Amino acid sequence: MAQMDFTALFYRQSYDRESLVKALDGLLRTEAHTLTMLPYASEKPPTECFRAYYGNRDFSCISSEGGVNLFGLVFHSPRKDYDIPPIEGRFFVYEHPRLPNTYILLTIESQDFIRRALLPFVERSYPRIYLTLLNQQHMHSLLREFKDNRGFTDLKVVRAAHRSRFPGQKPTRETIISSVIWSNLGLDGAFDYVHELNGWFKSLTFEALRNSRVYAEITVTRSGIAKTDGEFIGVFDDLISPICEILHDSHELFRNRSRRDSVSLEVRPLTINFGRDQLADEEERAKLVEAMRLLDKASMSVVHSNPYLQLSVIDYFDGSTFDLWVLNPRELIIVPQLKGTVSSIRRLVSHVFDNYAEGYIEDFQAVG
Repeated sequence: MAQMDFTALFYRQSYDRESLVKALDGLLRTEAHTLTMLPYASEKPPTECFRAYYGNRDFSCISSEGGVNLFGLVFHSPRKDYDIPPIEGRFFVYEHPRLPNTYILLTIESQDFIRRALLPFVERSYPRIYLTLLNQQHMHSLLREFKDNRGFTDLKVVRAAHRSRFPGQKPTRETIISSVIWSNLGLDGAFDYVHELNGWFKSLTFEALRNSRVYAEITVTRSGIAKTDGEFIGVFDDLISPICEILHDSHELFRNRSRRDSVSLEVRPLTINFGRDQLADEEERAKLVEAMRLLDKASMSVVHSNPYLQLSVIDYFDGSTFDLWVLNPRELIIVPQLKGTVSSIRRLVSHVFDNYAEGYIEDFQAVG
């Protein structure tokens, strides 16, 4: 008796939001698959985001129904001197039913398809596609709540990629070292370990345990991308959905910050609140300046350095411009000028988090 191919049967069906979630959950229960989920924000519909912006990627919209689009992607290797077969795969784009401009990309295709064909396109779709940014406290809180809500006894970290800051050769420059660990630590122990190294996680892979039984192996990245081989409903409801909320809130916070978005050309600054006197001395302010010089495809100049710090930044990706101000030791003020796109603000904030220090993004409140 021939074995039923559940994957082929899965793709032959048409889905709306509710039926897609049920079908994916059923598929992971019947066949060995790893499901990858990528929440993103965009002010353009999926049919405009996923088209062949690059000559070696061919997108096709296979179906569209009830807030769900199914796409096909054929990726041709740019290395013309080798006879390399194309990589083909499919993925769904799920439009969030409550949060405008918020989507979830879902695929059961191989990690080779995701790493080589799909993810590089998403990451280069600047500024059409906007990914989230989870700082350490966000990630730790999300995973704690996920563990408690789903009744897991622990989340055992089996693999983690992290970066750590160490003093550099110059007092004003720090060295950032990337490394991978196989820890077998529990959730809180893993975060304590990286905190002691003055670091942060880029990605975490953990086993979801109830007592000693493993129910799923799950990976979460700093960009909000997750993958799992089981417990799909739990991951979707208690991990991906909260990430979508963070993504939506930050997207709304970053929108319409350009001066030209205002009739009177008024500024709408943001602040990175470090929650402590991070910039209390001249050496720390000098470290911030050195970190900002590392921003890729951008220029940075120091306008003032004493008694206050003012930097000017130009993003060459889309022409966004910013002034950065340090007027008190707890905050970095970001002032978008005539153009300051959502993606450019996100890139700037991500750079500060990764190369200087993490904090919380807030709307600027003028004292007095």
